[in-house]
Amino acid sequence: MIKLLPTKHLLLISAVSVLLAVVLLALPDEETIDNSLISLEANFEVIDQSKLILNDLQKLTPSTNTAASTSFFTNNINPTYNISTPDALVKKNSPPTFKEQTAEVKSGDSLSKVLSNKGISAQDIYKVSLADKKQKTLLQMRPGQKLNFTTNEASGELTRLTLILNRLDSVTFERNDNEFSRTDTSRTPEIVQTYKEAEINNSLFVDGLRSGIEQALLIELANIFGWDIDFALDIRKGDSLSMLYEEKFLDGEKIGHGNIIAAQFINNGRTYQAIRYKTGKGANYYTPDGMAMRKAFIRTPVDFTRISSKFNPNRLHPIFKTSRPHRGVDYAAASGTPVKAAGDGRISFAGKQNGYGNVVIIDHGRGYQTLYAHLRGFARGTKRGVKVQQGRIIAYVGQTGWATGPHLHYEFRINGTHKNPVTVRLPNDDPMPKDDLKKYLPYAKQVVTTLSNSHSPSFAQKLASLKN
Repeated sequence: MIKLLPTKHLLLISAVSVLLAVVLLALPDEETIDNSLISLEANFEVIDQSKLILNDLQKLTPSTNTAASTSFFTNNINPTYNISTPDALVKKNSPPTFKEQTAEVKSGDSLSKVLSNKGISAQDIYKVSLADKKQKTLLQMRPGQKLNFTTNEASGELTRLTLILNRLDSVTFERNDNEFSRTDTSRTPEIVQTYKEAEINNSLFVDGLRSGIEQALLIELANIFGWDIDFALDIRKGDSLSMLYEEKFLDGEKIGHGNIIAAQFINNGRTYQAIRYKTGKGANYYTPDGMAMRKAFIRTPVDFTRISSKFNPNRLHPIFKTSRPHRGVDYAAASGTPVKAAGDGRISFAGKQNGYGNVVIIDHGRGYQTLYAHLRGFARGTKRGVKVQQGRIIAYVGQTGWATGPHLHYEFRINGTHKNPVTVRLPNDDPMPKDDLKKYLPYAKQVVTTLSNSHSPSFAQKLASLKN
């Protein structure tokens, strides 16, 4: 015969059974652990509440009868129950990490060489090259430029590439899914108008550099006045120069210079002034009254060391020892020195010609013609009928024909008459359009005034003495 348990015991057993069912339902299975950490926290709250119920029930029953029944739950149900988080879940929810790298382009480097050395895959190099297929900037990298790039540390994929072209310009390639997009970025520097002056006692470059003028500016200055002044022959002690020009600053640091705004050069007592002005045809330098500084011809078509023989109608020929007119100027220079076209025109002859050796003749129109003789050889494309522009390299200094040393024999002809290339008055280039001239004249007056007011007291006094 089965003995019935006391009512209190039955209530306790029922409560424990219910509690056990609740706990079993509340505890998460392995799938739940993998999918949700939040549900664990909720389950811990249920367990905590169940312990409170057990504590209350213990008060209703003798401790001797319930201690064994409850010890399992009180000892094993712990609100600080620890379940290890799966590694897969951590990796899935953690943000990706990236690695930044920089490489400097060296001589002989290519994009593929630089990036492959840094562990970038050939596939990513190809993809970023596709984004640059039209511009080909990455194919024209120069030594000294920098490449900044970012990779995904987990996958090693290239996510971003930036080519720093210079202090102002850069090109960035950003990964978007499985391809790259290109973005060009340019920063605008601060432009500051600056004044410089110098007195010439030795040469343009020696005294200009001593006065703090950059070499690049001196070269530009020589180009501006080069149609009127031969800086190798015409410079005299006491000549002077002054200029207004632009300096570029980025983040408070000087990064270079801009254009020469206006310049003045006094050579052997004669004053030359040039002002930069932009018309519909582009920016050029003009005199204060609107005449182009650029002449139809450059004064000397070769970088020479000295004049070995001047223009002379009664010169004694060095080989034949007879009086023969020298209808040009001989510029001594190293063999192979480039020879430039003195002006725009069309080549009418390129070949050998008696004592001239290798010779080029250019017709410039309006009765002007130039001749270049004793050449070592011709530049590519130099042949009869070809149009050339002023400054284009047409040949190289040599010693062919009747020549005693390497030099360029240069002749300048007007309507068939030989003129002295050193002293002939060169025609100006095309004048400024009339509509532009109306706006230019008041601007030029203002700029010349600014230039004059910028002179130091001693410099201004010197200029004043030259006028008296």
